[in-house]
Amino acid sequence: MGVADFKDSEVDAVLKKLAEENLCLKSGEKLLIITDTEKASIGCRMFDILKDYVKEAVHYTYLPTGRHGIEPPEDVWNAAFGKKAVERLKREGLFKKILKKEINDDEETRVVEILESVKIPDVIVAVNRYSISHTLFRKLCNRFDARFASMPLFEEFMFYTSMQADWKEVERRSIAAAELLSSGDRVRITSGSGTDIVMEISGRKGIADTGRICSAGTFGNLPAGEAFIAPVEGTTEGVFVTNWAPDRKLKEPVRFYVERGRVVKVEGDAELVKYLELTFEQEENNRNIAELGIGTNERAIRFDNILEGEKILGTCHIAIGDNSAFGGKVRANVHIDFIVEKSTLVVELNSGKEKVVINKGRFVL
Repeated sequence: MGVADFKDSEVDAVLKKLAEENLCLKSGEKLLIITDTEKASIGCRMFDILKDYVKEAVHYTYLPTGRHGIEPPEDVWNAAFGKKAVERLKREGLFKKILKKEINDDEETRVVEILESVKIPDVIVAVNRYSISHTLFRKLCNRFDARFASMPLFEEFMFYTSMQADWKEVERRSIAAAELLSSGDRVRITSGSGTDIVMEISGRKGIADTGRICSAGTFGNLPAGEAFIAPVEGTTEGVFVTNWAPDRKLKEPVRFYVERGRVVKVEGDAELVKYLELTFEQEENNRNIAELGIGTNERAIRFDNILEGEKILGTCHIAIGDNSAFGGKVRANVHIDFIVEKSTLVVELNSGKEKVVINKGRFVL
């Protein structure tokens, strides 16, 4: 049976667990589920169960943005912040800059001032084809205390795999890895397939994606299960190799050559290389090494869907593009993650000692 079958008791159980353990929904809260049209059926299935846990629930569907990391369209902003607030942003010339990702820090401060008095939903769940995790929209939702669950690329099979994780153990692993990253100066990743890359992380905070989106202003993926950090801009050097695009196995591995924190060359699978070269031509910041992540979910098994793939226990992933929403300084129109398999990942700590997190594909914390 699949998710579309409303008699599937296994899916019912996962959704109830999602409501109670992952989102911690309360009877007096307002829930907003936003789905693009490609994932609307999953959003409807979720709405059918989750609406019974809250005072008010809304399911809003919009057209796909076409690429990960793009700000959601105006009607989604209206659904979360209200039309009056969005009209104010438009009158002051800010909204167009937001959508183009051209807003500066001072302008972002003004956006916060305009939205300060708005009452937004307590919980927002985004189920979509294209991620809006790395957007100002998501950042502002958290800034105003919404709990935000991001589920880009979610597929039906995840109800039977990664969504059935032991969330207490996922939480333990994720926090342990995040704390280690927070206390680190430098990370080195190597693998038998040719990965050999280093990055500075001193002064940056590791973030644990635990699957427990229960406190005001918290953010996470569902399915969850990673620790991640924004490397210091301009410091990443070396090569990393992946066998996977975000949605498929590659015909041949792709090698990313990185200098001073930016991808300078890609080689391998012709289709992915062509896409990446066009992406880099469109915006220089898309070359930025944006994120290092470590998978911590023991039930995640599928590499061909990055939402689950990046959570696989014993893997790490490296992302390019935007990292402005989680501690980095680069705004870009994309955020794309690539899995590095069977790697060894070593953190050099502030104390000068080294700590192994992954040893040839085995998570050891």
